[in-house]
Amino acid sequence: LGPMKLEPKPPKASVSRKRRRSLKVEKVKPEELEDTVSKEKTETEKTIAKMFDVLKINKKVRLENLVLNRISFAQTVENLFALSFLVKDGRVVITVDDNGSHYVSPRNAPAASLITSRKVVYSHFIFRFDFNDWK
Repeated sequence: LGPMKLEPKPPKASVSRKRRRSLKVEKVKPEELEDTVSKEKTETEKTIAKMFDVLKINKKVRLENLVLNRISFAQTVENLFALSFLVKDGRVVITVDDNGSHYVSPRNAPAASLITSRKVVYSHFIFRFDFNDWK
């Protein structure tokens, strides 16, 4: 590549310019468009609504009857996902009887004041469900 020169180079002088403030100060306010946000429900929200409607009619449903789709594993997982939102919001309670069967029942969600005062405490659980369980 050839010899390299190791002589230090003098630093370049920087020139700073002051910005001029424009004399006219205009406030720009863009027009707000109506209905820019889509009001359509997502598939998960529709599934949650259907599931809660079934629970309102039947009051106590076995977990596997509510969640399990024997034809589609993907639909079963989506149903379980929708059920998790209902449980998280306190709109559904899952109970276990003496035989080990899980039952899902609707209930009224607690008031926000009860949650903030810590009179109502949410508890979480882990539900293990994979393709082999579905089979």
